[in-house]
Amino acid sequence: MEAIKYLYKTSFKNQLKKSVKKPVTVIYCILAIAYFVWMYFIFRDMVSDIKIDSPEGLVMLFSAMALFFLPGNLITFAKRKGLIFRKSDIHLLFVSPVSPKSILVYAYLRNIILSVVVGLAFIPIGVFWFHVPVYKMILYFLVSQVVENTLEISLMIILYGNERLSKKTLKIIGKVLLLFIVAIVIIGVYLFFEYNKSLAFVGPFLSNPYLQMVPIIGWSIACYRLLFLGATTLNVICTGLYLISTIILFITAYRMSCTGLYYQDAMKFADDYEEARIRGKKGEVAVVGGKKAKLKAANVEYKGYYAKAIFYRQILEYKKRRFFIFGFYNLVCLGIGIAIAFLSKDMEVREYALFVAAGAGAYCTFIFSGFATKWAKELENPYTYLIPDSPLKKLWYATVIEHIRSVIDGLLIVLPVAIVVRMNIVAVILSVLCYVCLQANKLYLSVLSEALLGNTVGTVGKQWLRMIGMSICIAAGIFAAVLFNKYVGIEAAFLGMIMIEVVITAIIAVGASILFKKMEM
Repeated sequence: MEAIKYLYKTSFKNQLKKSVKKPVTVIYCILAIAYFVWMYFIFRDMVSDIKIDSPEGLVMLFSAMALFFLPGNLITFAKRKGLIFRKSDIHLLFVSPVSPKSILVYAYLRNIILSVVVGLAFIPIGVFWFHVPVYKMILYFLVSQVVENTLEISLMIILYGNERLSKKTLKIIGKVLLLFIVAIVIIGVYLFFEYNKSLAFVGPFLSNPYLQMVPIIGWSIACYRLLFLGATTLNVICTGLYLISTIILFITAYRMSCTGLYYQDAMKFADDYEEARIRGKKGEVAVVGGKKAKLKAANVEYKGYYAKAIFYRQILEYKKRRFFIFGFYNLVCLGIGIAIAFLSKDMEVREYALFVAAGAGAYCTFIFSGFATKWAKELENPYTYLIPDSPLKKLWYATVIEHIRSVIDGLLIVLPVAIVVRMNIVAVILSVLCYVCLQANKLYLSVLSEALLGNTVGTVGKQWLRMIGMSICIAAGIFAAVLFNKYVGIEAAFLGMIMIEVVITAIIAVGASILFKKMEM
């Protein structure tokens, strides 16, 4: 245990020293505080507006969290994933005489600080937003930190460190839990339509007595209901079962034999996590343990000279992929388009139908504005700066394939909405143009963030700058639309919005090419 204490204290101390030495830490702290203060007022008003500012509303929130987070955690434990072991853990703990169970508990408790912070944050939230007495919120904090964590640690040891259950059995357990989550989603979708596409179904669904009878997960919901809403025969019995099951699972985990057969799986997950962490620092979408894309043999005929080589090299890279330039993001765009089209079907949007598709594209662009693009990767390649061509041509040929992909994504978002709200072909083209402009802004803002910030604030700071830049671009379009609508009309408002976005894109592109030239020096 002394090795665990030493590693925990040393890791925490070194991380704290490393953060304090970085001047950007102060900026991040200020931004984080401002963000949470802003979110506090936003959600406070939202809770009041949708009329869940009562103990019943808080119980619904905790019930929803229990339904999705607890099964998700158990699924990762059953797959021997979810616990983060870093290189220092592997080199120090795995070869030490420390009990394998203690190592599992250490890995779990290392992330408990976030749980404690969230639990403490819920105390004032419950008191001021949901009007729950202070003593009940303190009691909730104790239950959540002691009982829930004891239960999860016990289940984690039983699933992660179990050496009797075969991998096939653990996979079956994971699939059963996944089916439970899918069943909850299907029931929720069904009730959504039963309640005339209204969220009014959430209350009756989460307070359903049968839900409280589900072992472990439902029993924890019954415990919340007993704590905040008072005793009933059902929630008293289910809470008793919850506490008894926690004790039984704790004793089972304590007595269970564990010799460290999970070490190999843990080391593989540690390697995957480290690789994903490095990719995440670059702003890429990193999935821990994700399968590597299979590449096939391909060739391309190069036409043209200088900066055009960048374009053809990208074509070659995409031709090696199974689906060429298409990927998961295309499905996301299509899903967003279909969802908005479906919601627009029965809503009174005819007057503002022109803005529905453009708004969907703007929302999609903003959500993914923090992630790195193909162009961001080109900035890391030295040959991009060494090609003897103008910065504007390099900028264009390095991003032209991304513009083509933006046209495809824009069509996937716009067409379903256009069919439902009956937009004409000109409006469809202009909506796609608006989406392409916003995507182009995201590409060129990566140059601005790289040139202006460099390595002073890290990847996160650059992501924030890109998101702020995208917010300004979208806000400018909205402002132009409102202004034109007030003084001219709805069609002029739509055209004005598109014109503003095109002008902004041109300005950012020119600015990016100028800064790109400075980056070459």
